[in-house]
Amino acid sequence: MYSILVSATSFDKGKSGVSVYICNCLRELAVEHRVEVLAFNDDISLMPQHDNITYLPVRSFLKVPVINMLWHLIWLPLRICWKRYDFVLLPAANRRAFLFKRGTTLAVVHDLSQYHIDCKYDPLRMFYIKRILPGCIRRADRVIAVSCSTQTDLKKYWHMPCKKLCVNYNGYDRQIFYPIKDRTVLRQIREKYALHKKYIFYISRIEHPGKNHLNLIKAYERLPEKLRREYDLVLAGSDWSGAEIVKAYAADSSSCDSIKFTGFVEYTVLPVLMSGAALYVFPSFFEGFGLSLVEAMACKIPIACSANSSLGEIGGDAAMLFDPAEPEQITESMVKILTDNNFRNKLVEAGTRRKELFDWRKHAEKLVACYESSKN
Repeated sequence: MYSILVSATSFDKGKSGVSVYICNCLRELAVEHRVEVLAFNDDISLMPQHDNITYLPVRSFLKVPVINMLWHLIWLPLRICWKRYDFVLLPAANRRAFLFKRGTTLAVVHDLSQYHIDCKYDPLRMFYIKRILPGCIRRADRVIAVSCSTQTDLKKYWHMPCKKLCVNYNGYDRQIFYPIKDRTVLRQIREKYALHKKYIFYISRIEHPGKNHLNLIKAYERLPEKLRREYDLVLAGSDWSGAEIVKAYAADSSSCDSIKFTGFVEYTVLPVLMSGAALYVFPSFFEGFGLSLVEAMACKIPIACSANSSLGEIGGDAAMLFDPAEPEQITESMVKILTDNNFRNKLVEAGTRRKELFDWRKHAEKLVACYESSKN
């Protein structure tokens, strides 16, 4: 049994992929190890509770991004009693990392999207990510990339030594992501979100341009009229930077009555929305992993997704791939899946097999193995 310290101040109130990652890592690591977690008070209730997990509350003023960044860089590594822990885990090292360390550190990097999406962040944050973080991450004992795509970026942009790198796929929550067939439950969720027709589904924060909602809406507008009458386009997720641009375009669309924004969806509700969908579409311009692809596979929903970054890698033979910059290709993918039952079934069957590659227990075990290999 190892003693592990985890910094979880990037939890985002449970509303991001990083929060899903943190919850599942804590849950699985606590099965065999003692875990102490640095977290904000209002996040702790959203995280796993276990006899082997101890939460260390962090003061709320550290929620200010610049202060939190400096705290991680300088103050936290000074304050840690390094002898108390076998290793420190930084579960969102592409956001927060140590300027120096006095013990074993594992840094998890989800993506380097700032190199792929113009104006992803403001100039100060871009400077921090491109000029300060790379040197910090290179000091970690092991750097875990959640996909081969992210590993490639770490080598190319941050010149990360191969000997420190490890690819470790995310998993999915097997307890809640499976096909929901209870008609009463499905009907209740449809009523909650006013979904009166069959629907095409996409969940992501409403962020422009990175998540590419505009091209998905344009692709939906190009569907044959018969399909637009039969299927709504349901866009789930919280409003982020540029959401007003996406919603303004949708409001002016000739198909505005068929484009539904649900807002933030509770994680436990997501499998029901997934299971009720006719098709899952993931048109993002860039992703470090794309967890919802695996969740859709587990719910036995056919998938169409971007061929870029990690999405083609994770989707594999279980997804129909398209160029996210070409709405016509997105339209063709949707039409193919919605009208060809044999092809649709082929994707679902492939997804049922492929989802077995992604397991949180295996992910946690590999984190520990990375620590052990760093000591050799």
